[in-house]
Amino acid sequence: MSQYDNTDSGAVFPPRDNHQMILSGKANNNGKDSQVIVTKSTLPDGRVIMDIYEKTGTLFPNEKKTSDKAPDYTGPIGTRRVAAWRKSKDNLSYMSLSFSDKMEGGASNGQQQQPIDDSIPF
Repeated sequence: MSQYDNTDSGAVFPPRDNHQMILSGKANNNGKDSQVIVTKSTLPDGRVIMDIYEKTGTLFPNEKKTSDKAPDYTGPIGTRRVAAWRKSKDNLSYMSLSFSDKMEGGASNGQQQQPIDDSIPF
């Protein structure tokens, strides 16, 4: 039996009823500045925990969307690109994600792409 390959893909869903963002701001960890958020949730055993998340990317509306297959949102995530499609199943809205290398010109359309070879040919 073959294994499902989920490399460079993902999905995001609405938070659970007991999971909420409570704080956001800047943090410096070992000399590196970043944007963070803190969430609060309750574990099944009743313990309340807070998780810290660091910003890794940004999604922008895809204003150049020309077909239903084009992503609804795109943006940078580190040195790569992320594309997102709005979806719904069983009355649950979520987004499907695809990660790819940046294309020449700095854009990405969320489809499989070849990395840019910027090596000097001599």
